[in-house]
Amino acid sequence: MESKEEKLNPIYPEGLKAGDQVCIIDPANAFTEKALDAATSHLEARGLNVTVSEDMAFRRGTPKERAEKFNRVIEDPNNRGIFCIWGGYGTIPLLDKINYDALSKNRPVFTGFSDITAMHLAIGQNTGLVTYHGPSFFSTSRQPTETALCNFLDVLASPGKERELKNFNGEAFAVLKEGVCEGRIAGGNMTLVSRLMGTPYEIDARGKILFLEEVGEKPYRLHGMLYQLILAGKFEEAAGVIIGSLTDCDIEGRPGSAEAMVREVLGDLQIPVVLNVRAGHIKDPLTIPMNGLAKIDGARVILS
Repeated sequence: MESKEEKLNPIYPEGLKAGDQVCIIDPANAFTEKALDAATSHLEARGLNVTVSEDMAFRRGTPKERAEKFNRVIEDPNNRGIFCIWGGYGTIPLLDKINYDALSKNRPVFTGFSDITAMHLAIGQNTGLVTYHGPSFFSTSRQPTETALCNFLDVLASPGKERELKNFNGEAFAVLKEGVCEGRIAGGNMTLVSRLMGTPYEIDARGKILFLEEVGEKPYRLHGMLYQLILAGKFEEAAGVIIGSLTDCDIEGRPGSAEAMVREVLGDLQIPVVLNVRAGHIKDPLTIPMNGLAKIDGARVILS
């Protein structure tokens, strides 16, 4: 288990402020002009100086070449924020080639979601740095709302500030297992958590609050990935569970919803479990501080 000191002292980056240099990167799917324009516009509106990295997307060079491009970004101390343009596929081959010492030294704000889960896990477990699971600035299918984007940038301006998570659409969180717990948040996209099992970057669940979300996976696949974590003892080690959005995971006309599968698998856990925390592949996602400290108290989730 983590010591009390480790739980209460996460390593937060400095908040972003006007005049800071930030870099947009593409470690999974490649940049598009529309995505870059949207990201640049939002970041410049906050007074940030925006740069764009060399193209490091999947199949835009060997894994070694792509990792070298990523390392050049994180080794530059002027890059106070690093924004992954979006997810897709391609981060796992980079994990064993990242300069984690540079991240520990420079402590930039690092953001991304979906396939970027692999980097969140690897960075958190190798450096202790808090990183941010939040929206992309552009999507052809689920364009983030201004409310979600403003909240995202507000969080990045004040890392470590106590906040209570509340869905932007007013929906309440659902309590599957009542209780109170505290711990650092670990996890992200279920598929990526599953792919990293058995590797040096396997999720460390000890004393953690596990955050899990998914997109486009059928209910039986969610069932299987959750049972993998049960059989690996991850939920026995965890302090609590937050289930995020399960987007496009239900099969129209077929019995057994995604939420029903989650309830079935996690219903016997002896730790707090909260559902319907709207974070992940949706238009109005909450921003989650990965490796940051959180508390579950019944239906409340408080970040600190």
